[in-house]
Amino acid sequence: MIGTDTNVLVRAVLDDHPQESRVAIAFLKTAAQKKQLFISSYAILEMIWVLKVRKRTRKEIYESVMDLIDSPGIVIGRREVLVIALEMYAKGKADFADYMIMSEGEVFETPYLASFDKTLCKDTARCDNPSKYF
Repeated sequence: MIGTDTNVLVRAVLDDHPQESRVAIAFLKTAAQKKQLFISSYAILEMIWVLKVRKRTRKEIYESVMDLIDSPGIVIGRREVLVIALEMYAKGKADFADYMIMSEGEVFETPYLASFDKTLCKDTARCDNPSKYF
């Protein structure tokens, strides 16, 4: 099993560098075919940030990441958390990282998230202002 860094994922998805993109795509295909590829949820989190900076829409980001994590032969770290976060991200307005935090809490049966992030709290009923608790 071999893990991959965010830069390899980004090169493959964006196809923005003549040599490195070709190598990244070949590496990912080969490792996945051999069922030897591990992708950390943190690498995907970083990749989403890069795609957002590169002006990809939420729909484009959602589709790119779902295609990646649904590919056969790839082990994804915290896959369940990623899928929940992606669903919220596709429908919401907050940053993906915030949805990752919220979805990981959901997986660990944490019903509420204390946050000052008004955008996130507008998107979900499971978010509360921390001042509510004292």
